[in-house]
Amino acid sequence: MNLRLLASTLLFASSLTPLHAADTPAFPKPWKHQDIGSGQVGKAVPPVPVEKFGKNALFGKGGTLAGSAKHADGVFTLEGTMDIWGPMDGGHFVWQPMQGDFVFVARVASMGNPGNNKHAKASLCIRESLEGGSRRVAQTITPVDGTQFLYREATDNKTVRVMPNAAAPPPSVPKEKFPCWLKLVRRGHEFTGYESLDGETWWLTGTIKIDLKADALIGLASTSHTTDSLTTSVFDHVTLTKTSK
Repeated sequence: MNLRLLASTLLFASSLTPLHAADTPAFPKPWKHQDIGSGQVGKAVPPVPVEKFGKNALFGKGGTLAGSAKHADGVFTLEGTMDIWGPMDGGHFVWQPMQGDFVFVARVASMGNPGNNKHAKASLCIRESLEGGSRRVAQTITPVDGTQFLYREATDNKTVRVMPNAAAPPPSVPKEKFPCWLKLVRRGHEFTGYESLDGETWWLTGTIKIDLKADALIGLASTSHTTDSLTTSVFDHVTLTKTSK
């Protein structure tokens, strides 16, 4: 063995500064992120027929600011424009492939809403594709109106909000209350949403059955309900548990 070469190698190795996870900009696998649908700057957005979907200032428009996402120590921070609504979603989406049944939980630690729009959303979302008009289910929270359970049953079709039972409304997280926990559960074609103050006691927000394919995309989304301002949504305590083979 060449002792001089070995000594030189050890000296070089000892002079290197070790890299820690917090020092690296790489997004944690298998998560990916991007703007979707009408949130993609420069991408043409199809016109929306008023007679089918009604009037909405965002329909037929695209985002003017690129969204972003970063991760550090288990905390995901997303910035996004546009909305999860109507026939065409927009915004920034952190996602990974998901097949079959699951339980998806995250705490929304905070929302920054410079556009001061009550329809801005932080969401847990399962969708068939990254196209804006994809079929999807979303458990969302807004900075003013509280939580909403939303779904799109058919591609490029309307969004429906599942309304609570007016005769016997369940307990719920107070509006404008952060942090707030969200949970989205899939069992076959049945999807259920929940909200919580502490991640222990959960209150039902809605249940729906739709024919969404088993091989889908699951993730976190941030939307501002505007074309020209970014809403910052901070998620932590993110857990995704697969419950079927």
